[in-house]
Amino acid sequence: MAKKGMRRPDPKQPHGTESNTKTHFPKNDEPPVPEIQGKAKN
Repeated sequence: MAKKGMRRPDPKQPHGTESNTKTHFPKNDEPPVPEIQGKAKN
């Protein structure tokens, strides 16, 4: 139940993760960092 002063969201409007627009992240051009080997990894 909505509290006093809060309006009910319109069910026709997108809310939360229901948006159909994809977030665009620029491609990472940096090469991956090599993993450390041996005892230091533990």
